[in-house]
Amino acid sequence: MAKPQESEFDVQAEFEKMKSQLAMLLESLQEKGEAQAVTLNKKLTNELEDYKEAALKKAQQVQAVGSEGVEQVTHYIKANPLASLGIAFSLGFVLSRLLSGKNS
Repeated sequence: MAKPQESEFDVQAEFEKMKSQLAMLLESLQEKGEAQAVTLNKKLTNELEDYKEAALKKAQQVQAVGSEGVEQVTHYIKANPLASLGIAFSLGFVLSRLLSGKNS
C-alpha cells in the first residue's frame, strides 16, 4: 500500500510545482503588460501632443485669415460707404423674400 501513497504524493507535488510555475508566468505576464501599457501611454501622449500642436497652428491660421477678411471688408466699407449700404440693403431684401416664403 505504500505505492499508492507515493504516487498520490508525486501527483500532489507536481500539482504544487505547476501552481508555482503558473503563478510565476502570470506575474511575468502582468509585468510585461504593465511595461507595454506604460510604453503605449507614452506613445499616445506624444501623438496627442503633436495633434494638439497641429490643431493650434490651424486655428491660428484660420483666425489670421478671418481677421484679414474682416479688415478687407472694413476697408471696402470705409472706401465705398454708399455701395456698401446698397449691397447690404439688397441682400437684406433678398433674404427677407426668401425666408418669408413669398415668391411674388
